[in-house]
Amino acid sequence: MLGRLFLIALAVLLGLSQYQLWVGTGSLAELQRLRDELGRQELENARLASRNAELAKEVSAIKTDAQAIEELLRSRFGYVREGETFVRLIPKAEQSNE
Repeated sequence: MLGRLFLIALAVLLGLSQYQLWVGTGSLAELQRLRDELGRQELENARLASRNAELAKEVSAIKTDAQAIEELLRSRFGYVREGETFVRLIPKAEQSNE
């Protein structure tokens, strides 16, 4: 009788430990989900680091190169020098909507 209760208790403990391993906190499924999330975050970090490097180069160029400043003004803010004529080409798809 005592041996049988001992075996039942061991079986229950084994079942609980297996439940924890497969379903509970720190389970294999959760570990895989966290690994996937880590992989996505590392890709995002690499993308952002690349973008930061591009921006740092742009800032450096703007600080030292007058042509870079002019290019920035022209591309982002529509800067036109005195004596130049601004021409805007509108694609046909936009013309039909207006």
